[in-house]
Amino acid sequence: MSKRLGLLVMVVLLLCTSSVVVSAKELPASLSVNGGYTIVPAHGTGIIPLTVYNSITQGKTNWESKTVSSYITTLNVNLNWGNPSNSLQLTIYSPDGYVFGPYYDSSDGATDGRINLNIQNSNGIAEGTWYYKVYGYQVSGTQTYSI
Repeated sequence: MSKRLGLLVMVVLLLCTSSVVVSAKELPASLSVNGGYTIVPAHGTGIIPLTVYNSITQGKTNWESKTVSSYITTLNVNLNWGNPSNSLQLTIYSPDGYVFGPYYDSSDGATDGRINLNIQNSNGIAEGTWYYKVYGYQVSGTQTYSI
């Protein structure tokens, strides 16, 4: 009986790990992931186009999205709330079934009220809708953000 239970547990664990989840409190210089994806901190202070403006409170979740409709090899994801005393959490879902995160303020190497990452794939970033889960991890009052 215990051998059967052990086998069942192993099968369930194997099935549960069929999709890739990349999680980091602090992201290393680069992180290779199945599917050819690499996540790296996006450095620089240049102007990055902001597409969605929203607000969030403690314990709430907002879903944002971006459509990739042409061949690219790098996708910049820049969640910016500008107030390092509040903390947001970001999880990224690709159209080809990969989950990246959760990421926190310091995941890009700086604690500055911003999570700025580049998702790279030399074979091309999956076309379709990318979903961003923004969670109010530790928020006092209401926090505005852009992504």
